[in-house]
Amino acid sequence: MGKILVPVDFSDASGKLLSLAEETARARGASLQLLHVIEPVAETAGLEVDPAMAQLQFAQDFDAEKRIESERLAKLSAEISARGLACSSEVRFGLPADEILSAARETGADLVIMGSHGHGALYHLFTGSVVTGVLRRIDCPVLVVPLRQKKS
Repeated sequence: MGKILVPVDFSDASGKLLSLAEETARARGASLQLLHVIEPVAETAGLEVDPAMAQLQFAQDFDAEKRIESERLAKLSAEISARGLACSSEVRFGLPADEILSAARETGADLVIMGSHGHGALYHLFTGSVVTGVLRRIDCPVLVVPLRQKKS
């Protein structure tokens, strides 16, 4: 197995996901590709905004967010690399499930390891699930790691 894609959302449970991904990569002699997806923000309805000004503001906000998230992800990648495991990182903009699928295809991922926060069925009815969106359309194996904390 050569490449493992790991989508990272920087939630509190990301450490658990990365630990498992690193352990799996070591056991299989694979490299890690960390991916963070910046989701588009829905425009505020009902506000009159100059389209050119809105586009400029969006571009500035996106560039700043991409720079910040790229630095965060590169730091995680460097920490993993310092422990002797080949690791790279990438930040993309778009819908998470679509970008995960694209990255998996483009990098030739042999496995995707992603976390699930374990929201209930009602939550997924209204918002959908990135994991479900990926599982329905991906061509390689996916390991889904439950990230919700167990209640004592």
